[in-house]
Amino acid sequence: MRALLALLAVGAAAGCYHDKYGLYEPPKDEYVLPPDEPRYNLPETATFRAPPKPKPEDTLMNRARGGPTGPIPPAGGIGGL
Repeated sequence: MRALLALLAVGAAAGCYHDKYGLYEPPKDEYVLPPDEPRYNLPETATFRAPPKPKPEDTLMNRARGGPTGPIPPAGGIGGL
């Protein structure tokens, strides 16, 4: 008798299995068309603007040479000898 009562208590505590929110069944694909409005039917009137070209980065090869004394003179010095 106690086993039957225990079984009934466990059954009542667990309740009936029911997927209330539909979490366990696979979702169904539903395709929806946009409403018949001009913003969806007419093409955009703005022209395409390409993004600006990236600026070159300063590296050791193309950076500005110079410093507190100015640009580097030719190898022979100022007289060129």
